[in-house]
Amino acid sequence: MSSPVVTVKNHSSRAIYIDSDPNWDDQELLLDDKPLRRGFALQPDLAARISVDWSGPGNAYMMGVIFADGPDYDYCGDGFYQLTIGQDEDSGLLDVTDGGGEAKIAYSISQQAPWSMTMDFADS
Repeated sequence: MSSPVVTVKNHSSRAIYIDSDPNWDDQELLLDDKPLRRGFALQPDLAARISVDWSGPGNAYMMGVIFADGPDYDYCGDGFYQLTIGQDEDSGLLDVTDGGGEAKIAYSISQQAPWSMTMDFADS
């Protein structure tokens, strides 16, 4: 069994809020190998790992995650990205495969492998 693992690095000047996508109600998002019960604020200059327990072959829809530039993203107060993370169907590498959004933070993806990748966040 392999699990998708995303290393999230915060290079921005603000906290990044990480939360499980409510549309993925059967998913238990893990933050540093512990269940994420509510949103988590990743402070500037810190990193964390997000993942889910996964059994079976990889696919494009393994994890649903919200990254926001503030805690009030649920009520349109803060910007956010609502993303699906999984293996890209063409390359087989872990990637953002669906979703979008807009925030005061921007992300880039690096160090991609079939079951891992890094997301770097910075001020946009």
